[in-house]
Amino acid sequence: MRHIRLTAAILIGLAQTTQAQMEMDSPLPEFNPERMVRFESVSQAERRRESLQKYIWPEGLPSTRPKVSNVMQPSELEKVSPDLIDHVDRFEIAVGPFDFEAIAFRVVPRAMRQPAIRVMVHHGHVPDGAEHYLDAGVKETIEFLLQHGCEVTVMQMPLVGWNQDSTGIFPDQTPFKLSQRGTAGHQEMFTQLEPHLEGQTFRFFLEPILQVVNELTAVSDAEERLVMIGLSGGGWATHMAAAIDVRIDDSVPVAGAMPLYARAYSPGSKGDTEQYHEPLYREVDRDGDGIPETAAGVASWLEIFALGAMSQKQARRQIQVLNFYDSCCFSGDIYRTYDTFLEDRIQQLGTGSWSLFVDRTHRDHLISVETLEKVVKPLISAASTSEDR
Repeated sequence: MRHIRLTAAILIGLAQTTQAQMEMDSPLPEFNPERMVRFESVSQAERRRESLQKYIWPEGLPSTRPKVSNVMQPSELEKVSPDLIDHVDRFEIAVGPFDFEAIAFRVVPRAMRQPAIRVMVHHGHVPDGAEHYLDAGVKETIEFLLQHGCEVTVMQMPLVGWNQDSTGIFPDQTPFKLSQRGTAGHQEMFTQLEPHLEGQTFRFFLEPILQVVNELTAVSDAEERLVMIGLSGGGWATHMAAAIDVRIDDSVPVAGAMPLYARAYSPGSKGDTEQYHEPLYREVDRDGDGIPETAAGVASWLEIFALGAMSQKQARRQIQVLNFYDSCCFSGDIYRTYDTFLEDRIQQLGTGSWSLFVDRTHRDHLISVETLEKVVKPLISAASTSEDR
């Protein structure tokens, strides 16, 4: 028995050593991300933000707001404890001139904290069928926020979950119809729509968020804060929306994106077309070593991360969350090639705060209890907010 115990102890020790060694031997140890961020001043950063905005909305950001109706707790949110809900508003969102609709739900808690914290929770990709709604820790996130007195607006991507609309019109009034849903539907969007829209295809993903921001900020005052949290495709949407719209004060994208050069070193991380569309995110290999190290598109991913934390007018914060052992994507420690660099760059510019939180407590693709306790709770805590800002 003693021999067995010693053998087990040795095996455990070897496993721990191997894991530690894997984390020490990070890929691309000499990688320099300096040329992935093309701004060294706040004014240069704001010009990059304007370029990103104009690429998607050539005529300016949307000023429209959703159509709002008060509803009983809808079936889409039936998993959320009714004891936490005062009432629910349904948002019907008309995307641009395309006659394309998205749906969102604003959930108001029974006890609203003051000053108010309004949180957008973006579920991202959701399989069809109500049994999948609010899975992967999204329900727990909504309830956690409601328990802490936050108002929560729940969103999903186009062509997934409760977003059923698949038809629309081009600006020249020519109709279009998308035949697939989910990842295949998003690929079809770029194949069918992008030749006509040249960047505006991203409006179907992002304009619902900006219209919700229009609605939420219309009822807010200067002391209230607007927060966005998203998982997976919702994490992607959180990165993008926070980079585009500085009214989003704090953002927590969970397992949502990595720079393109890093994805080859994190299995499963290529993502859907909206994640790597060449004209927007392009990275090029200038030194011929086979690894892209220079931003060349409208905005690189590292620029998008940085812009999500910056503003000339108010303190902002972005905390990127990556699940180290994620079963889907954006796992491992390739983040070490950019996290310290980006955190330092934002600190030097003095316009906000960017940091990365690595969750090693599970092996799933979700928003974990660890993330809620270690990231979200401090973010919405009045004491923590006061100390940090």
